[in-house]
Amino acid sequence: MPRSASAPATATTAMFLFLIIIVGLPGFSGRAQAANATLGVNMVGEVPVFDAGLPVLVAGVWHQVSLNLSSAASAPIMVRAVMPGSGSPSPMNTYEWVRYESNDSWADVRYGTFLRVDLSSDDGLHVVFGIGVDGQASPGIWSFTVSSGNSTLVTQSVEVQAPRVSYGISAADFQFRVDPFSAADVSSQIGSQHLRLIDQGNVPLRLTVSFDVLRSQLSLDNPGMVTHPNSESIYYLHLTSGPMPPQIVRVNGLANVAVLYVIPSSGSTLLVPNFEQPFGVSVQVGRSGYALKVVGGVVFQTLDTVHVDYGSRAIWQVYVTGSQNVSFDVSPSGARLLGVSTGGRSLSLPANLTLSADSEYPLTIQIEADQAGPASVGFTLHLLATGEVQTFTTTIAVNGGPTGPSNAVATYLWIIGSVGASLVFGFVAFSQWKQRRIGSTARAATTHDRTKVKRGYNARRRAQIQRHKEGTNGNARDPTRTRTKSRDRNGPKTNRVR
Repeated sequence: MPRSASAPATATTAMFLFLIIIVGLPGFSGRAQAANATLGVNMVGEVPVFDAGLPVLVAGVWHQVSLNLSSAASAPIMVRAVMPGSGSPSPMNTYEWVRYESNDSWADVRYGTFLRVDLSSDDGLHVVFGIGVDGQASPGIWSFTVSSGNSTLVTQSVEVQAPRVSYGISAADFQFRVDPFSAADVSSQIGSQHLRLIDQGNVPLRLTVSFDVLRSQLSLDNPGMVTHPNSESIYYLHLTSGPMPPQIVRVNGLANVAVLYVIPSSGSTLLVPNFEQPFGVSVQVGRSGYALKVVGGVVFQTLDTVHVDYGSRAIWQVYVTGSQNVSFDVSPSGARLLGVSTGGRSLSLPANLTLSADSEYPLTIQIEADQAGPASVGFTLHLLATGEVQTFTTTIAVNGGPTGPSNAVATYLWIIGSVGASLVFGFVAFSQWKQRRIGSTARAATTHDRTKVKRGYNARRRAQIQRHKEGTNGNARDPTRTRTKSRDRNGPKTNRVR
């Protein structure tokens, strides 16, 4: 009969079996099970945005969901985004993304569209999903749940916003000047001419430009600049060109914007900009300080203004370039033309010039400021092939020369004139006042006399009527009574009614 195992042997066997069971548990094979995690959301290239304490995800644009694990996960990590109470799963409300560490892969397990591997990364404790939702996904509060195997690592509420493309563009009219027959490499930043982009939406933007001519020579100086939401950026133009003959090139430009990190799905139509800002560019190929005048393919360069002292001479050069010959003439006004020459040879005017589009024809102009005041020199070009005629003018600013009365004399004359005018006006006003006063006095006297005569007549008339009434009343009282005068020698007389 076999012997039973001793107590120490039994204990050793039990311990061995326990170790086998423990080692066989999933938590001890491969990577350790993560206990918990934190979740963060940010748009690619942007800082995280929060609204009422919740992270914000804008639909239609790529984002990065970052997981910070307390320990490495042993099973695939899944991020599930759901709009609670939104019905059956669709791109409007449900997404699932998985990280498979075993074969170093990533997957959008539902649609295969809304995950970018190049924006995703995993170093064991920090896992970043480059994901997004369709531009037409339902806006609102979504629930993001991160799990590994049967364990939930973290649940986070995220506000999903609809994309909003709103911006403003302001543009200057750009002016470039380059020397004739020389290569050019200039920026509009030198003259502080720029385009301004203001991002008033919730997606990042980048300015784009296009041109109808000089397309390969004109570009943005800083094309990679990103204009972030609720900010603005300044963009400059750059001109790079080979040698060009004298000319003025007028360019029509259009400024537009491009939304960055757009997800190529059906909802991307919501992120197409619909506004373009036109602007102008002028490239002046000519000498510094000279004005360019163009007529029929012929370019004439001269100074706008020449300054000279009275009695002195002024000498400057003009340049003509073109594809057809011209007849050239000069006509001064307020100054004396001393001569026109080229290459040390004097020209008789008008002179026929043989021009070339590949070189400048220089002419030296010499005048004398023999008069004070404004003066000018007119240059007339008669195009021999087309018959066109055009005159261009250079202003001559003459300094000094004979002057009129001094300022003091002019001031005294003005004062004397003012005083004299005041005296004349005062005398005229006094005479008119005196005449009106005399006339008023005469009219008042005449009116008084007329009033007095009129009142005397009325008074006498009323007195006569009153006496007549009294006499009539007396006779009525005593019809037989007669009135006599006390000293009447001829006896009584009858009373007469007056």
